Amino acid sequence: MITCTRCGNKNSDDSQNCEKCGHKLQSGFARFNGSPLSSKKNSDQFNITFEHADIFAKHSEAWIYALFLLAAVVFFTYQQVYWPLYILTPLVAILAWFRKI
Repeated sequence: MITCTRCGNKNSDDSQNCEKCGHKLQSGFARFNGSPLSSKKNSDQFNITFEHADIFAKHSEAWIYALFLLAAVVFFTYQQVYWPLYILTPLVAILAWFRKI
């Protein structure tokens, strides 16, 4: 029996989370196949997941907008035509604001 460190509930040896509160159970002995490292644990060891993947999507979208504006500045500066930048800059800012970036 494994005792939960959060609520004190007694859980079976093969459970990974507390049945009462859901807290991850800690044990000095590996519970899978009685070996220190099981194949399931090894395969999950290098599996990287992001809890808030949408944050990275918003950052990449903001970088795309910034790179677009930079390319427009370089292009229109090279052409020596500056008036499109007065239109593009607020439009991209409004787009980013509506997209809540």
